[in-house]
Amino acid sequence: MLRATTPEDSEAILSLSVAAGLFGADETGALRKVLVDHWAGNVNEGHEWRVDEEGGQLRGVVYWAPAQMSDGAWHVLMLAVRPDCQGQGLGSALMRHAEASLRASGQRLLLVETSGLPSYERQRKFYDKIGYEREAVIRDFYASGEDKVVFRKAL
Repeated sequence: MLRATTPEDSEAILSLSVAAGLFGADETGALRKVLVDHWAGNVNEGHEWRVDEEGGQLRGVVYWAPAQMSDGAWHVLMLAVRPDCQGQGLGSALMRHAEASLRASGQRLLLVETSGLPSYERQRKFYDKIGYEREAVIRDFYASGEDKVVFRKAL
């Protein structure tokens, strides 16, 4: 069941991000701060979190927010699916939900960023498969030798 997140989801989102390989167990501090700030109202308008839950367990999460100083451009800042649920269409469904929500409110562009490392090839193929175009590569963005790959989709 797809639903809006609640503050009680925070720990499960952190655990899911580790299980999905987005962060190491010792690397969730920035995500924890984003969640705390979100629930405290310390973020700009428009930041949206959705989770997919089944049997009381989170299966996936998507988080999107407006691109600053733009007209109708948005970023997906996080997409994670529990490893045992991957390959079943859940990530695609979460992205379609974000896209439909944005489209319904008259937004025009959705951007997704990921790493250019070989270990992120599956993620890049996923975005290709669901209709995103590779828009840019920013060399050495995340670290020396780790590029940022930017995907875009017109809504």
